[in-house]
Amino acid sequence: MSALDALVARREVLKAFVIGGPTLAVGIRLGRPRGAGAFPTKTEEVPDELDFTDVFILSQQPTVYDLKIEIQPDNRVHLEGPRMEIGQGFMTTIAMLVAEGLDVPFENVDVMLSPAEQQRGAAQITAGSHTTRALWDPARLITAQMRGQLLAAASARLGVPVSRLRTEKGYVVAADGRAVSYGGLTEEAANLPSAKPAKPKTSDEFTIIGRPHVRYGIEKIVQGTYPYAMDLDVEGAVPTVLAMPATHGASVVSIDDSEARRIRGVIAVTLVPGMPDYLIPEAVAVSAETFGIARKAKDALGITWSAGPMDHLSDAQIDDLLEGIIDRITSPGEGVEATFRWPYVPHAPLDENNAVADVRSDRAEVWGAPQVPNTLQRRLAETLGMKVEQVTVHCVPGGGSFGRHNFHDQEVMAAQVSQRIGRPVKLRWLREEAIKHGRCRPVSLHKVKATIADRDIVAWEHRMACSELDVRHGLGEAISGYLTEYDNEGTCQYYFTHTQKLFYKTGPTTITLKQRLLAKPTGVWRNVYVGQIHTVNEIVLDEIARELGRDEFEFRMDLLDSDRHRAVLQTGAQQAQWGRQVPAGVAQGIGMNDEYKSIVACIMEIDVRGREPRMTRCTWALDSGYCVNPKAAESSLFGQAMDGFALVFRAGLHVNNGATKESNFHDYKWSRMFDSPLEMSCHILPPSNAIPGGIGELGVSAAAAAAANAWARATGKKPRHFPLNEYGA
Repeated sequence: MSALDALVARREVLKAFVIGGPTLAVGIRLGRPRGAGAFPTKTEEVPDELDFTDVFILSQQPTVYDLKIEIQPDNRVHLEGPRMEIGQGFMTTIAMLVAEGLDVPFENVDVMLSPAEQQRGAAQITAGSHTTRALWDPARLITAQMRGQLLAAASARLGVPVSRLRTEKGYVVAADGRAVSYGGLTEEAANLPSAKPAKPKTSDEFTIIGRPHVRYGIEKIVQGTYPYAMDLDVEGAVPTVLAMPATHGASVVSIDDSEARRIRGVIAVTLVPGMPDYLIPEAVAVSAETFGIARKAKDALGITWSAGPMDHLSDAQIDDLLEGIIDRITSPGEGVEATFRWPYVPHAPLDENNAVADVRSDRAEVWGAPQVPNTLQRRLAETLGMKVEQVTVHCVPGGGSFGRHNFHDQEVMAAQVSQRIGRPVKLRWLREEAIKHGRCRPVSLHKVKATIADRDIVAWEHRMACSELDVRHGLGEAISGYLTEYDNEGTCQYYFTHTQKLFYKTGPTTITLKQRLLAKPTGVWRNVYVGQIHTVNEIVLDEIARELGRDEFEFRMDLLDSDRHRAVLQTGAQQAQWGRQVPAGVAQGIGMNDEYKSIVACIMEIDVRGREPRMTRCTWALDSGYCVNPKAAESSLFGQAMDGFALVFRAGLHVNNGATKESNFHDYKWSRMFDSPLEMSCHILPPSNAIPGGIGELGVSAAAAAAANAWARATGKKPRHFPLNEYGA
């Protein structure tokens, strides 16, 4: 049985149909394996990820598909993908998979993002670092089907058996040297009966997959001409900004817009009702001829805000609330026990919350970068009082997300303003509003105890309490039905339980969560829960090693119970020259993570001799199964190193009497060019699996742990209260 035959045998291929046309267009439907969850989690990933159940040649009839590939007469390949491009490189990866599978140059592939479609269901969710893994087999199947059609068409035209034909760089080539372009065969191929699929390539035949490739559209990105939502030329769309509440959860009592309306160029001042169920704050929108005028008019508004439900709370009181709900440590015996605190952290992508909306009496069009477009489409219909089929959501690449675009605040608000003023709008959250009122990683408190007996870890207890993480509305109903089971205290226990684990030998291990709902909006943020929990666990592991007089690397090697984990850590330590001589005040630290079928180790070197700690060297070792694009993996991990460093030393929001203190990058601290080390490397291990794992958020907790552990070794202090630049010096 061939590789493709085996692939098809474990799927359900329902039917194929062929109707003529000038192009060869093939679509595929994505679904779920029977009895499997709709979304891969950390410890119980769907065995084959999202299943696909139908492959067919597209006709001119309305047909629902998830992944569509079309070869046109000019020999270009047009690809429409069901996931979002939010800076992680989806458009590059899917173009590589399709170019490889079809045997065409990467440069011949044009990629588009699919609009929202209700019947796509879970196939249109971009989250959890699973996009490449989920589309790996479907891309192989659909391209094999297309090459089969092209080979059959060329066989008929050239009078040569298929066995004497091959595909190469967008052509079907006969043994005698005659060649026909794919584009020259599209009409014949589309009108043939469904042909036998070609044999998919094996890894030793890959010429694109597994080799470094620059990002799709990089020329436009560096030239500043890449079409993000704010760059779209939607006729008549007026620039719009928001004035947000003085404190979290407050609402508008009165608006005096007389001064604002005197400013030339102001078009409208609009009350935007909040959506408390979705933690979307009430706001006042100002629409004007330019964003500069809109901002000036916003500052001239006289708004009276009500009191908010958090007005009596500042950081200290929030900590007291968490201390009151956190589960208590119960393990008897001696060991290492500690308490840790992480602050609120916003997503803060460079491309802040923005959307374009054009709402008419009978229809609505919205442009944005939603990670769950079909959920947004339903939310818009509900908010606008329309039917779902009256709402069109156009998916536009986003300049960063980190989980932020799982939530649709900006698109819903843009649509509300457009409906009220009767004009298309370009809505932009100003940076100040986004930092203060955007969704954040929750503030959290952690109590950890590792019980030690006979120089071994015999039990591990980790108790976490945080402000409630809202995942219900951001990830959408398709996921929520499988992963979210909220208890009476609002705890998403199922999601939490199935995203936390320790891959070390730590004896009986207990990790629990308690949450408290507060008015400050929260949302998923890279390494959901893992970013806090596993970073803390890695810090405690280091402290145990030192308590026992063990080398931190050797101690971990003894605790790892899989060869795959040990190979990753061994590679990282060797490449980083673990234990090398460094000056006093400089030290190395280790962090590891295992998530989304991938394993990563980070060895970071920190210098604490200056005014602030500085990263001077960073080494990554990665096993991601089959790595499709090593350049993208390297770039992603380099960025995650900067994120992990910032989380440990600089990043955090402060709440003062119900209001967030920080408003922009002058007081919300993040990594800067100064923090980037001169030496940073990524070492990708040979493929350990025939299917790719996830990388997009894999390394954040590993980098944060490595940074904290290096700081601890350099200073002799114990990291407890983050960010360390405020509390640890």
